[in-house]
Amino acid sequence: MDGVLNVNKPSGITSHDVIDALRRASGQKEVGHAGTLDPLADGVLLCLLGRATRLTPYLQELPKAYRGAIQFGIRTTTQDAEGEVFYQAPAPHLTLEQVRAAAKQFVGRIMQIPPMYSALRFQGKKLHELAREGKEVPRQPRPVHIYRLEILGFEPGDYPIATFEVECSKGTYVRTLASDIGDAVGTGAYLKQLTRTAIGQFRLEDACTLDELTNAEQVQQHLIPIAEALTHLPQWTPTPAVLERLKHGNYVQAEHPLWTPGGHVVVLDSEGKVALMARWLPPLLRPVRVIQG
Repeated sequence: MDGVLNVNKPSGITSHDVIDALRRASGQKEVGHAGTLDPLADGVLLCLLGRATRLTPYLQELPKAYRGAIQFGIRTTTQDAEGEVFYQAPAPHLTLEQVRAAAKQFVGRIMQIPPMYSALRFQGKKLHELAREGKEVPRQPRPVHIYRLEILGFEPGDYPIATFEVECSKGTYVRTLASDIGDAVGTGAYLKQLTRTAIGQFRLEDACTLDELTNAEQVQQHLIPIAEALTHLPQWTPTPAVLERLKHGNYVQAEHPLWTPGGHVVVLDSEGKVALMARWLPPLLRPVRVIQG
């Protein structure tokens, strides 16, 4: 089986647990995902089967959308509900207007310092492994883009809770965003709850649950064809002769008004199936990853 599954990951299990369940259900080993979700988060997890596992870099680039809850007056080691509380001070004075004003400064292109509890590496070792050893190492701020950040509601009290929606680029740590908003209002905060509502065109309302994916027939039924999963990229069908040249690693001269210089192009065969991924470096189209064969 080759294709993409839009899975609604439940809270309380890892993204790898989902992959293991799909391997058992489908009966095949070649299963991966295009962007992990923390164990306590739920929502959209794109799972890739067969040849679709070669699409990971092209699906990881898609923007993400989340909704969640931030609790103020509390800081945790992981910036979410999974970590230990190391700071707690009531913040009954905090208002919805203050939170909305603070959130505004995080919209647009921002620099974000990755959390210690992450899969990023420092001198060959994952940061979360170092963090569990009680070590903290310097991390360089990284540019991320917050396309939209909206504070939806506010529950006042000693430890107020704000609900929010955010649309952001690849590489954004939403729990760090929550913690940074807490720092901006002067109370500290942690991410209490998180749901991923979309990855690009893949929406939570269209996602299937693991209960709907218990055997190979069900997996096949929900599988999204590779070409359909790549509709965010331009698609092109060359002549059979040109396609053969590309599949053998040769550059070809080609252009299209919708192509972006340096951008990727999905190359289809005569049946509309994805043959390979290419990159357009005008005037040449350069094959970068063969999907068929």
